[in-house]
Amino acid sequence: MNKPRITLLASHERELLGHLQSHPQGHEMAAVVLFRRLSHLTPGLAESDRYIAVRVIPFENDWVTSSSDTHISFELKYLRDLFRQSEEESLVFGFVHNHPGGYPDFSHVDDDNERTLLRALTNRNGKDIHFVAMLWTNNAWKARIRYGQQPESVQKVRHILVHGRPLKLYEYEKTEFADEDISARHAAAFGQPFVDKLKSLRVGIVGAGGTGSPTALLLARAGVGELVVIDNDKLERSNLNRVRGAGLDDVGKNKAQILKDFIALLKLPTNVAALESLIDQDPAALDALASCDVIFGCTDDQIGREILNTALYAYAQPYIDMGLGGQIAEDAEGHPYLRYHHGRISTILPESGECLFCQGVIKDVWIRHQYALRQNPNLAAEEARERYLVGGGEQAPGVGPFTSAIADYGVATLFDLIKPFRKLPGELRSDFFTVDFVKMEFQSRSERNDTACVYCQQKAYLVVQEKYRLNRPILGKPNVAL
Repeated sequence: MNKPRITLLASHERELLGHLQSHPQGHEMAAVVLFRRLSHLTPGLAESDRYIAVRVIPFENDWVTSSSDTHISFELKYLRDLFRQSEEESLVFGFVHNHPGGYPDFSHVDDDNERTLLRALTNRNGKDIHFVAMLWTNNAWKARIRYGQQPESVQKVRHILVHGRPLKLYEYEKTEFADEDISARHAAAFGQPFVDKLKSLRVGIVGAGGTGSPTALLLARAGVGELVVIDNDKLERSNLNRVRGAGLDDVGKNKAQILKDFIALLKLPTNVAALESLIDQDPAALDALASCDVIFGCTDDQIGREILNTALYAYAQPYIDMGLGGQIAEDAEGHPYLRYHHGRISTILPESGECLFCQGVIKDVWIRHQYALRQNPNLAAEEARERYLVGGGEQAPGVGPFTSAIADYGVATLFDLIKPFRKLPGELRSDFFTVDFVKMEFQSRSERNDTACVYCQQKAYLVVQEKYRLNRPILGKPNVAL
């Protein structure tokens, strides 16, 4: 059964609540939200559409014919232009209202209003449509989905996710605390709702190496419901010092599949999808990524990071990017030593935090150099090294304790987004900090504040309408779903 998920930007929630709670006599209020529906089947995971809010249209006063604290009536004629917009822009029509009187669920009046709206929608746009109903009551969201082909059926949602600090989840399945449960210690630290929220999430991990593999295992042991692991690389012997869940018998196998198989052996209640792909080349991998609620970037691939930097805005996904860098020098006797070595955690929400370009994590010149290396893999070793240093930052020797430590910080960052616990000193930014493993220091760079940045300042990609996936013809046209 398809258990759909709804995603709201924090600005959408603020706009909705500002309107719904604005009636001077405390009457019901209403609004329209147009959603983008992502319907991607990911092998190994249950079907679960994502409905991402794109635009909020509050009801105007003259649209309403009558209202009280228990009902709202309105003229359909004012909504017909919005019906047209939803069809022309391939968006899903959503009706949102509140119960200021405190009735805790959808009422029979709501049922009638939804049937009326669905009938009008199908008359205008055809029966192959979906309809979202949302309700604000008792300081919480409720939601359900109706279908043009089955007007009497109602589908409850898996959860409603609102992006902000903290991340807010509503309508997730609630369970009772069990002292012997796998997640009992997390529940003791953060509360049972924290555990239940993790269980409802689908988390994507791009890169299954020294950082991605411990990230996946930490998330599985924490009780995250679904993981999508994407990596195109085969395991090498030299990876075994830091890649978790792998042994000598796994050398030559795909890293993502190794993780999936290892987590299956643990018999944890986490379902895993593994894709042997590059996200900048494989539309199926990008679709699987788009189906996720939260993304971890654990790749040293500049091209992949640039895709992820765009996708976090287009698909409204909190994004935690992790990386390591360092420099090896030689002492007087010619022995290597770590001159410096640091790890980095970048945390970017669709509406807050500097993007990877503004943080200096990726640069156009580095991306161009990586494309050059892809096109000519037979570069001489010295030339390849020279281009890497010009086009990719610093040497990052794969030291197991360091890669695992950064994974720990990354997963703890997700925990902090769901149930805040960190108290950062004033000099540290919540969206960007580094750990110096040599000096044992935490640091943050100053913000760039580039008002011309199309990603984090101008928001040019925020829930953008796609002609092609991420508007890149090479990735093909998206699966349009109404």
